[in-house]
Amino acid sequence: MTPSLWIVDAHCHWSDERIGDKAAVEIPRMLAKGIRHFLLGGVSPTEWQRQSELRDLFPDQIWRAFGLHPYFVANQTPAVLEQAWSELLNHAPALEALGETGLDFRKPYLIHGKDRQRDFFRRHLSLAAQNKKPVILHVVRAHEEALQDLTPTEGMVHAFTAGPQLSKRYLDLGLHLSVGAKLLFAETQDLHETVRFMPLERLLIESDCPDQAPPRQTVHDSTTVWAIAERVAELKKLPFETVVEQTRGNLFRLLKKESP
Repeated sequence: MTPSLWIVDAHCHWSDERIGDKAAVEIPRMLAKGIRHFLLGGVSPTEWQRQSELRDLFPDQIWRAFGLHPYFVANQTPAVLEQAWSELLNHAPALEALGETGLDFRKPYLIHGKDRQRDFFRRHLSLAAQNKKPVILHVVRAHEEALQDLTPTEGMVHAFTAGPQLSKRYLDLGLHLSVGAKLLFAETQDLHETVRFMPLERLLIESDCPDQAPPRQTVHDSTTVWAIAERVAELKKLPFETVVEQTRGNLFRLLKKESP
């Protein structure tokens, strides 16, 4: 890493309640480590408020995405969800992106079945199209169902871990693929193949911190994106600087930001 090289974190959770007030101290430390911009992933109205508070502290570095995460959708009452949706409608025009949204069909999130998640997923997609905002997709054990609902769409599949066949189906819809610390695990060979052969112009790099830590770690932060960029460069046999500059430019273009 050269002193002048800088990178972005395409998906992270500095507004997570587990981090709390420490984010105000940690983000300047991240900036000193060369991570200049952070796209936050939305979860719920209370989390959106923390995003806005961080944006007020770091207006040039924090980019907001609000959404009703599948976890939230699965666990709330219909009345709470409708109130949250009304709030999201009001916020949508001012955001950088919408999400997280998507489908998570693991057993703990199917207490009310699949239809509720699919309803709110479709609502998010429609709202994003109406407001010309990219979407941040969370898809776990539900790729076929998600692909049934997707049309050509601007956005990203965050924490993508699958192989080339599935990646092509998302890429054909115009989506970006965002990869995290799973790329650093030796056993994720399908993901290695995806990164090796997909266009660099459609790749994003994320930490998803504080979740999804690298091997032999239980906690991490946005600095993990540097290691992920190094692995991408190795897999694609490209200069490290090229990977960093291209992937950060990809995020700027996706969010319709003017790159410095």
